[in-house]
Amino acid sequence: MYCKCQETLLSAEIIFEKSIIKDVTWSLIIGSYAQSRNSGKAMNLFSQMQMQGVEPNSVTLLAILSVCTSLSSLKHGCGVHGYILKSGLNFDIFIGNALINMYAKCGCLMASHQIFKEMPTRDCTSWSTLISGYGLHGCGEEALQLFHEMQDKGMKPDSMTFLALLSTCNHTGLVEEGRKIFDCVMKDDKIPLTVEHYACFIDLLGRSGKLDDACEVVRAMPMKPSTKIWSSLVSACKVHGRLEIAEKLALWLIESEPDNAANYSMLSMVYAEAGNWLGVEEVRRLT
Repeated sequence: MYCKCQETLLSAEIIFEKSIIKDVTWSLIIGSYAQSRNSGKAMNLFSQMQMQGVEPNSVTLLAILSVCTSLSSLKHGCGVHGYILKSGLNFDIFIGNALINMYAKCGCLMASHQIFKEMPTRDCTSWSTLISGYGLHGCGEEALQLFHEMQDKGMKPDSMTFLALLSTCNHTGLVEEGRKIFDCVMKDDKIPLTVEHYACFIDLLGRSGKLDDACEVVRAMPMKPSTKIWSSLVSACKVHGRLEIAEKLALWLIESEPDNAANYSMLSMVYAEAGNWLGVEEVRRLT
């Protein structure tokens, strides 16, 4: 209970310090600090745990790997990996996936791929994490090759896989490949498209100057476009000198949902980007 709320972590630590048997509570308190993004405290507690001769379990190691990833600390990550190898926990698929992610986020793509290859069993998360890593490093073609290899191995991609692919295409400017992937997900009823999928694809279209296509995707969305989607589209329209497209879309949204205050905020954002302060004032009067 104490560990669930960030404000009560100090109270949880006081109880932890008074505990006689700490084997279980070590994992709880370290995991809690990791979840609350207090990375320094989590790392210090992990060091104390080792100095006191308490062996971390897989739950603790997963928490510490997430801390190393968030800090982009290759030094600490390698140290944790060394312990994992000694303890024989490298065969744990969850730890394997966390190591793939840690090395990729810390800039060691080769090490990330090596972990992937050495895993005795892989799941969809293993493939998706490595694909995401390649995309993060601008290796779009290699990420797509991994995706095809994944399919050849009989592993069915899930929502996370397609999000990693769309993000990869977005980061590497692979517009047509991104379009094919998005269309593929659209045709698969078993894979729900989330607002994050739409955000990646719309951003890809916007960056490449395909603004009319991006607006059509926004119009076809089954859910309301997020602020992130709207901001990226307005930015793209500004970069390509086509803010009138964003204005038309905002007006269409207002016409479709006149009681939705967010739509007026979107139109105000467009006018502000264009330096049309009279327009901004007019929108304020409408609301």
